[in-house]
Amino acid sequence: MTENTQPPKLKWKNKEYEQSSLTDQQKYLFAQLVDIEKKENSAKFVLDQILAMKQVFEERLEKELNKWALLILGRLLL
Repeated sequence: MTENTQPPKLKWKNKEYEQSSLTDQQKYLFAQLVDIEKKENSAKFVLDQILAMKQVFEERLEKELNKWALLILGRLLL
């Protein structure tokens, strides 16, 4: 049994490319795009966390402002 030692095909815009048929520049550009996509996905992941944290702090602020408003209103009624 022989092992498949061919490098995996690269896929871009629904088309597959044999790495052995690409120039060094094309391989480099593929590598750049792969790295950029990883960074893009990581940034989206972090942004989701940031937006969730922001929502928690907005809710806490709203609660605190409501408590403060009720306290002020209570003082005015005295």
